[in-house]
Amino acid sequence: MKQLISWTGLVLASLFAMQSHGAGTGAGTTISNTASVSYEVGGAEVTANSNTATVTVQELINVTIISQDSGNVSVSSPQTGAELKFQLTNTGNGDEAFVIGQVNIGGDEFDVTLGTIYIDDGDGVLDTNVDAIYDNTAPPSLAPDASITIWVTSDIPDSLNNNDSSEVQVSALSKTFSDDGQTNPDAGDVVTGGGDSTTDAVYGSAAANADDTATFVVSSIEVTIVKAISSITDQFGTSQPVPGAEVVYSLTVTVTGTGDADSVTATDPLPSELLLKDGTSGIITVDGVDLTAVSGDDDASYDANTNTVTVVLGTVTAGSADTIISFTTEIQ
Repeated sequence: MKQLISWTGLVLASLFAMQSHGAGTGAGTTISNTASVSYEVGGAEVTANSNTATVTVQELINVTIISQDSGNVSVSSPQTGAELKFQLTNTGNGDEAFVIGQVNIGGDEFDVTLGTIYIDDGDGVLDTNVDAIYDNTAPPSLAPDASITIWVTSDIPDSLNNNDSSEVQVSALSKTFSDDGQTNPDAGDVVTGGGDSTTDAVYGSAAANADDTATFVVSSIEVTIVKAISSITDQFGTSQPVPGAEVVYSLTVTVTGTGDADSVTATDPLPSELLLKDGTSGIITVDGVDLTAVSGDDDASYDANTNTVTVVLGTVTAGSADTIISFTTEIQ
């Protein structure tokens, strides 16, 4: 259908999830069927067959591209390499490659400097030293129903205000139509002979609407947490960290910048060598107030199954006093 870059089996296995043809019958498939008629002559049954009618399924090109960010993406001003995450899926019935486009959407507070697109290696985390750079001149071919996760990076300008936003649109265009010079095809447009197995390539309605947007929002809020050991008391009246000794930890949560940080939650997964003293009957102190470790009765809790201390702080205004959390553990 087209000349594309070759990928090793290992890379293909890590990038593309090969599934059944969800878009329907595969391109190039020949559908043949024959009718028959039966009748009686002089009491004898006679059957006559029709000629065989055949039709070859053409390649229907469809694609979806969907933002994988659950909401607005918080960024600083300035910031380099801010990340947006999208999933591109070939929903057509033939092998196809897609040219990725990215543009700034007008009407918001600022435009980003559009950067590099990367193909995720399968771990869902952008690593510019490992993930492959997406090359629009030779994009990988995707089988029907196969997907890739792509990362779009952008640089955020300096001197922006808190809550300024920038919307970025990412789109996918069939390489078959791009190579044919059709950069803005409509549903139903055709590239004769451009499909798999020399079929025609037909542009689908999903392909004609293959784009999605994501939004960067500037936040001057920064939340930090510092963990420290307040004291160690062993069973001998000294401060040796031996099995049976009690270790008191403090967590200091600080919010700086301007505005509010919402849904602030401090979580401390303890190692197996430590358990919260008295378990779910223990005490977790927040700003000098003793809270119970049992879940559901206040903002502090201890999960004995995961050995995790959690304190929900909710909305915290930048510049307000630090929150001090403390609790006692026992060395096992």
